[in-house]
Amino acid sequence: MQKYNLPDIQAFLKVVESGSFTRAALQLNASTAAVSRRVSALEGALGTRLLNRTTRQLRLTDAGEQYADDMQHVMMALEEAEYKAQRTSQEVRGNLRLAAPLSFGIERIAPVLPGFLKRHPKLNIDLQLEDRRTDLFAEGIDLAIRIGKLEDSTLIATRIGEISKAYCASPDYLREHGEPRHPSELPTHRLLRYNLITAGDEWGFGGDISQGASLAWQLSANNGEALREAAIRGLGIAILPTFIVMDALRDGRLKEIMCKYTQGLTGIYAVRASRQFTPAKIKLLIQYLREKINRF
Repeated sequence: MQKYNLPDIQAFLKVVESGSFTRAALQLNASTAAVSRRVSALEGALGTRLLNRTTRQLRLTDAGEQYADDMQHVMMALEEAEYKAQRTSQEVRGNLRLAAPLSFGIERIAPVLPGFLKRHPKLNIDLQLEDRRTDLFAEGIDLAIRIGKLEDSTLIATRIGEISKAYCASPDYLREHGEPRHPSELPTHRLLRYNLITAGDEWGFGGDISQGASLAWQLSANNGEALREAAIRGLGIAILPTFIVMDALRDGRLKEIMCKYTQGLTGIYAVRASRQFTPAKIKLLIQYLREKINRF
């Protein structure tokens, strides 16, 4: 039986998962040329072509498709064997890529990660903070934190906590424009919108998306902290997670309004790729985050 180089197989699978030598190289912390050499070495060892390469796309050959499927099962078996060995010694090691929304990651994830890493000093975490929805498969994300409605049914989600939201505006804005008492008054006001979710999901008032759809926006942005600063400076009314506006509400820079129309609690989820086996390091991190985050 031919002897295979495990890093060559891992490089090939990463190229298949990400769809690109460049993205695979970034995830493996290697050069594109090094990843290409590893795949070529694997093809040489097997005596067959696994990928058809063009300047625009990669396509698996029939042999490559079958080999990738078989090797994914082999890698899962290796991960499970590693988990069983580590479970015996109560030690996890290796790398884990974690993605989270920018504001939530800074405010709530980053402060608690050092405690987890002190428990597991041989584990390395690559934390990616950005408000766009990451592609776990293409970007090699092991675990992602998502807030609100989940859309991708191919992912496994674990609820680890929940957040509340508040309608708020600055005292100066409310003195100048008046304080709305009911959602029906909002079309006459300046509004600030978080544009990475639909208007109906953000301003839907108990599921009535038509209410949210009828509103106009003074400013839309893809980051909650940017909207908070705009609200503090009197630009308009925003609906934002309380962990973002808590300090401004306490010190009076913002005032909460329409409290009885505030939406219910929003779920915080840890999502991972759908696999029969979940590595110990991911299970432990999910459990730790559930303990630390809970409700904000």
